[in-house]
Amino acid sequence: MHGDTLTLLLCLMIGFTTWQGLNRPGVMDRYLFSTEQFRLRREWIRLISPAFLHGSWGHFFGNAITLYFFGSSLENALGPGVLLGTFFVSVAGGHALCLLLHKQGDYRAIGASGGALGILFSTILLSPGMTLLLFPLPIPIPAWLYAMGFLFYTLFSMRGGSRISHEAHLGGMLTGVLVTLLQHPRLFVVQPILLLFILGISGAGIWYFHANPGRVPNFFALLRKEKTQARTSRRTSKKHKTVDELLDKVSEKGIQSLTDHERDLLQQASKRRRDRR
Repeated sequence: MHGDTLTLLLCLMIGFTTWQGLNRPGVMDRYLFSTEQFRLRREWIRLISPAFLHGSWGHFFGNAITLYFFGSSLENALGPGVLLGTFFVSVAGGHALCLLLHKQGDYRAIGASGGALGILFSTILLSPGMTLLLFPLPIPIPAWLYAMGFLFYTLFSMRGGSRISHEAHLGGMLTGVLVTLLQHPRLFVVQPILLLFILGISGAGIWYFHANPGRVPNFFALLRKEKTQARTSRRTSKKHKTVDELLDKVSEKGIQSLTDHERDLLQQASKRRRDRR
């Protein structure tokens, strides 16, 4: 069997079940991850089955591309058994983290990102010099750079109603790394910086989601908000300075010294002050 055959079959299977879920609501409801259904009915399949469902084709293709690139490398290096084991354990580990963080209410999620991230970071640990050629980039990029980009994309994209679980992403990544370390403990010495980064971001993410269940850190929106507030503050300060200068002019030379434009500015400032009251 060719070294990427099972990876390709796994991607095709996930594509088929994604199509089923998007076109048959009963399939989605029966197999998505649900903390309520798991706790009440102990439906263990829901730890794994959400990896075969996606909220959109864009969601599917993002995971499938990552899974194929890195899964085929892992399958070539260590065999199909390691590929499947890492994928399914990472998926289950990601949803287990969701169970720990969401002890109240019914938390729901779908997607193979946890398994894809588990395989991605497992491959990065085992092959730190791996590169990827991605269209339309003319040169190969380091695999670790793609890994960081994919991780941050999955974490910073808004959750909304898509049922994409960022907690499962972190849990899948961490589980994949731990499984790889158990099999290859020498990596503690070979890849200490990458391991510290992964453990650090995993710990910070788990702490955040524990303190803010169901919320997604949208740092880009936060930066935009801070910039908008800074611009508003500068404009307000400039207006106050202009008003002060006009009042000084009136005090020194009288109201008749103001131009029509300056009178309008004072009237607008006075109106804003009355409206705030």
